Amino acid sequence: MVNIDTKRSFKKVGTHDGRFHADEVMATAILDKLFELEVVRTRDTRKLGALDIVYDVGGGEFDHHGVEKIYRESGTPYAACGLIWNHFGRNVIHTEDSSLTMEEVESVFDYVDRFLIEGIDAHDNGLKVVDEIIPSMNISAIISGFNPPWYAEEKEEEAFYEAVEVGKAVLQNTMSRKIAILKAKDKIIQSYENRDRSEFLVLDTFCPWEEALQEIDEEGEVVFIIYPDKGRYSMQTVRGRDGKTRKNLPKSWAGKENEELSAITGVDDAIFCHTGRFIAVAGSFEGIQKLAEIAIDYHED
Repeated sequence: MVNIDTKRSFKKVGTHDGRFHADEVMATAILDKLFELEVVRTRDTRKLGALDIVYDVGGGEFDHHGVEKIYRESGTPYAACGLIWNHFGRNVIHTEDSSLTMEEVESVFDYVDRFLIEGIDAHDNGLKVVDEIIPSMNISAIISGFNPPWYAEEKEEEAFYEAVEVGKAVLQNTMSRKIAILKAKDKIIQSYENRDRSEFLVLDTFCPWEEALQEIDEEGEVVFIIYPDKGRYSMQTVRGRDGKTRKNLPKSWAGKENEELSAITGVDDAIFCHTGRFIAVAGSFEGIQKLAEIAIDYHED
């Protein structure tokens, strides 16, 4: 990690003016997690030279517009956002949760880079990220959408800071998601070791279980996850390492609710089964356990 004071210090930082993209917005969001910022948006080299950190402009350490680009092992070139994350990201994570080990910090760092930062860098470097059958918004498009339309009177500076707030929220959520996965691992392992039936993993509270279960369930024994859900109980199907569901819920349950589902299953407090047959809900632990036992014995044929 870069040696910086964990207390928020004041920094004057600079990026280019004009229309903005996710690259410089997310870079600003990253720095804002560490420092009290005064952001100067300019291309004036004299003004930039007086600042503490300059990115996406100026030809320095955090400007990727030169001919000699820096590349990830995956082949994706870094943009300013990635360069800033690569330099400051581990400190951001440590500041977010100082209880994390260095190995865990590195895991969160890689996760954020892979699922958030790398895509932004790819877009900013003009790479086509994915061919989509159904168009969907990505973070680069969402952030760029904060630029005022050409005919509007809205000020560009105000729009930039609005976009930074969104970038900060997305960064926070991405880090928190991976940290939650890491913190759930011991709970998943304990529940796995204490199973009454090899096919069921019973949790005393909902937590992200997929990653840890994939790691520890080498034989693919667990078929359903059972957990409390807002005063009720849910069961959820498990996907194997191949991405395929190990066992679907019965076809006759699909889309059924309350009395209709109860009549089919014989479980009085059965509440709901998703049409996709990957989740079902009952009013009690006994009810959901009975649904799980019925589902285990169910065969598609």
